[in-house]
Parts: sequence; structure tokens; C-alpha cells
Amino acid sequence: MIQIDSLTLGIFQSNTYFLTEAGETLIIDPGDRGQKILDFIREKGLNPVGVVCTHAHLDHIISAPLMMKEFSIPCFLHEKEREVLKYLKTMCEQFYMPYHGEPKPVTWLDGKKPLKAGHFTLEYRHTPGHTPGGIVILTPEGVFTGDTIFYRSVGRTDFPGGNHEALMESIRTQIFTLPGETILRPGHGPETTVNHEKQHNPFTAGL
Repeated sequence: MIQIDSLTLGIFQSNTYFLTEAGETLIIDPGDRGQKILDFIREKGLNPVGVVCTHAHLDHIISAPLMMKEFSIPCFLHEKEREVLKYLKTMCEQFYMPYHGEPKPVTWLDGKKPLKAGHFTLEYRHTPGHTPGGIVILTPEGVFTGDTIFYRSVGRTDFPGGNHEALMESIRTQIFTLPGETILRPGHGPETTVNHEKQHNPFTAGL
């Protein structure tokens, strides 16, 4: 049975998720407040085997180097986030946030093989738009959508590398094709479902 825990942290109120099964945990989008993430892992007695980042904006990846160093685990990121990752230090300076370095080495995802860490083998889908290499992560307990789609909202596309048309196409083809009851666990805000967003999201009307 899969257990999902989450923390909402930092000035961006980002959701960091912990996907646990068979005594192993994947950390998804470790954002700001790295020490709080580490404390949570220790308090829960979790056994991390990997870090997965839905994209390379600082509020989803800033603490990945801390997790990698502490637990000797790999970090997974779509290969089209290489350029976005180059700006991590600049983004941290811009928002006066601690820079822990780039996650190295990164296991680059190319869409040809599933994501494998520990016993986990997970499907992911490339969802460009918010960033060029954004992904959503599919699990039996729902989909981790990063900043592609939120409860009654969608990701911004006015950052470098953003593209509104690409985002709408990603939502239409990669998220709205999932079963309606599928739970969506976004990078910010509360969870929702595919059906709810189809019916009530003002940004995706007509898709």
C-alpha cells in the first residue's frame, strides 16, 4: 500500500510530497526549508531512495542537493530542464533564499524509459508549458502535477521558457485524457481531480 505525506513550505507555499511503499520513499519537489524536510523524514522514519523534481524552478528543487547529500540518493529531472537549472543560483539570489548548489549528478529523463528508484518504477508524462521540461508523475494514488495545473488554476507561462499554448496542449493531452476520478496533487494548493478541473477550471474552458 502506498502512503502519501506532504509538507507545505516556504514563501511560495510549495507542496513537497513523500511517496512511501515497501519501506522506501520518493521525495517529490523538495522546496524551501530543507531542514524542516529533513526533520520530517527523521521523525517519520522514512527511507528515501530518490528525489524527483517536476521542474527546475527553485521552489521545487532548492533542497534537492541537501537530500542527495544526506541520503546518498539520485535526483531525477527531465532533460529539457537543463537550461532552467542553470538559473537556480540567480533565482535564489533574486528571492534572498539559500543556495545549496545544483543537484549533481542529475539522472536526466528523456521520456523513453520509466522512472526507476529503489523498488519504484513510475510512469511520467512530459508537460511543457510552465517550463520546457515539466513533467507529471503518475502513481496508483494520483498524479503529481507540479505547476502544470492547480485547483481551478494553471501554471504561469510568463517566465523564461514558458509557453501558454504548449501548457494548454499538455493539459489537454496529458492530464485531461486521464480517468475523471484521478486525483491531482499539485505543486501549490489543495488536491483536486481531473473531472473537477474539466468542469470548474476557468483557464481550461474549451479544452
